Amino acid sequence: MTKRRYQPSPFDDRYGLGFDFPGRPGPRGRHRTITAVSWDGSSRDAQFVNGAGQAVPCEPQDGLPTVLARASRREYGVIVGAGQFAKPAATLKAWESAGRLRKWVTYHFDLGEFSLYFDDSAAWDAYEQRQLAELDRHYREQIAGLEEYCKSNPSWSSTQAAEIERLERERRQALIHDQRHLADLRQKGIEQDRQLAAWLRGELPEPPLLRLAGAA
Repeated sequence: MTKRRYQPSPFDDRYGLGFDFPGRPGPRGRHRTITAVSWDGSSRDAQFVNGAGQAVPCEPQDGLPTVLARASRREYGVIVGAGQFAKPAATLKAWESAGRLRKWVTYHFDLGEFSLYFDDSAAWDAYEQRQLAELDRHYREQIAGLEEYCKSNPSWSSTQAAEIERLERERRQALIHDQRHLADLRQKGIEQDRQLAAWLRGELPEPPLLRLAGAA
């Protein structure tokens, strides 16, 4: 039996909020996607930054340098990131005066060809069209196969029209169902990302009484 080789995690997601590097295909939240890491290799200090430029609460682990080596570009002597989890401006200014920023490198990561953000309307439209086109093609291939089969088996000709009508009905229903599912998926993803963004900026949620008063 072959043992699975241990792969050290590149970071510790301290709040378990699902932060991740690009790579997984499909839609994802902009504020959960780590697209930059500012790293001091000597002190092993790091600042993880999402696709909106906000620092996220993650801590570096032993596997981080391996991931950083796959970055698409690098900036030297720079620390990026804003929000409540970013290093304070006073700290950065003091480090700059002391020459400590020279040890830092910021690594940037591309989103990837098959990934997209929920809030990117153009990318989402293209993604939705691809998903629905694949489903549509599946049903049309079934219909074409049935028509071809009936040509070779005349005994099926009497039921051909009914079967094709059934498949057409299923195709239309499936397209409507999947389109609604994708819309719900996107709406949920955008809302979750919006809440996460506010928290990363350090914004407190509106008190319940104020929400009730606003809805009245």
